[in-house]
Amino acid sequence: MVTRYTILVVLALISLLWSGCSQQTINSANKDASHDLNVAGQELKKVGAEAKPALDKLGKEVKPQADKLDLGARVTAALNSNANLPHTIRVDADTTGVRLRGNVKDAHQKALAGKVAQQTLPDGKTVRNELTVKA
Repeated sequence: MVTRYTILVVLALISLLWSGCSQQTINSANKDASHDLNVAGQELKKVGAEAKPALDKLGKEVKPQADKLDLGARVTAALNSNANLPHTIRVDADTTGVRLRGNVKDAHQKALAGKVAQQTLPDGKTVRNELTVKA
């Protein structure tokens, strides 16, 4: 809004110059435009200050969800990039780590999936390996 307002003020000033207004009228218009811009800037600061607590609260609510999505995506990508593992392993993430579910063909694949997942997670996060071996 400030940008549109600024453009309108500039256009008004240009038209005043071309129409032969006195320097006093032009100075007065400049002063009024400058004052209006300052008032608009102050109002924007107030709105930003009022919105900050709500944005901070929203950020605190969103961060755990974003962290879970990040964990799940990282582990899924690591598992899918390993040619020795099936691409059907489901990864469920929560704040403590991940849970692996699905079917693998042998105990080696189950152990490998658990190892890859654990190596992908940051320190302090755990892997609950609930994969089922189906021959």
